[in-house]
Amino acid sequence: MKQVKLISVEKFQEEEVDIPRPNDNQVLIKVKACGICGSDIHSYTGHHPLVKPPIVLGHEYSGIIKEVGDKVEGLKKGDFVTAEIVVNCGKCYACTHGKYQICEEGKYFGNIGINGAMAEYVVMEYDKIHKLPENISPQQGAMVEPAAVGVHAVRNSKFCLGDVALVIGAGVIGNFAAQALKIAGARKVIITDLVDARLEKAKEVGIDYVVNVSKVDLTKWIDENIGKDNLDVIFDCVGTEKSINTAIENARKGSQIIMIGVPPENVSLKLAFLQDREINLLGSCMYVKDDYVRTIDLIHQDRIKTDPLITHSFPFDEYQKAYNTALDPEEAQKGRMKVIMVYQ
Repeated sequence: MKQVKLISVEKFQEEEVDIPRPNDNQVLIKVKACGICGSDIHSYTGHHPLVKPPIVLGHEYSGIIKEVGDKVEGLKKGDFVTAEIVVNCGKCYACTHGKYQICEEGKYFGNIGINGAMAEYVVMEYDKIHKLPENISPQQGAMVEPAAVGVHAVRNSKFCLGDVALVIGAGVIGNFAAQALKIAGARKVIITDLVDARLEKAKEVGIDYVVNVSKVDLTKWIDENIGKDNLDVIFDCVGTEKSINTAIENARKGSQIIMIGVPPENVSLKLAFLQDREINLLGSCMYVKDDYVRTIDLIHQDRIKTDPLITHSFPFDEYQKAYNTALDPEEAQKGRMKVIMVYQ
């Protein structure tokens, strides 16, 4: 089979390797679609603090089960599936307290310790596999993973029915977080970005307010349109020093900021504001099984909208073109969201 390995910064290498064989607790999957995540781009350009080549990237995927291990239960050859990405130890504090996605010994498919889905076939532990409904396309199946990140962030927060929420960053994860907030019963959702075309996508999926912060002073806009005292929770889906500090500056006293975006290793934060205003800053990392189950059902019901966010598709053979598109600043200004590679 063919796999494409990142061997150094911005350099892929095609390899012909044997089709992997699943062990007793694994399944073999023929990949049908694989999305390019923001973290894949960071890995490709050498900016991800944890992911280092050589590695086969790709963790947003769907496919068809071709073989099951002897101890696999509830799955069979021919099932249409997607999967969570962590292979956890099951023994550490996080694993035994319902947070296996941050396992102390975890390996992460397409990121750390396990080659990913830029390959014709992959194997994965069966307890991380989720069956997909027949009416979901392979491309939509590949969108479950990023959508689950947004769902988990909302479920992991102190958000309550009727709250007003601000989402910083209208990329794919920010859009999904905003959609999850609407589904969860937010009274108002505001989403910000620097790119009008991304904000138009947010409007398309039903987000209440969009603000281009390259044109509008956000603090002034909140004061005039929402009132700072009415802003209950902020989700930072960018993860830069500027975006996190923007969240801190605009957070109501005693409120909560959820950080979903992956920041560089070192950022300078206005910690005095956090202390003085008793602002709760909470990291949100990936998802757990319940988030996946809910996300698949919400996509199946068309309550989470995925199709408007899939702006580019390429055959797997055109992986370099796909990555170039995902990196192209001109395409970003045009409203590029999710780039997906489709397999034969």
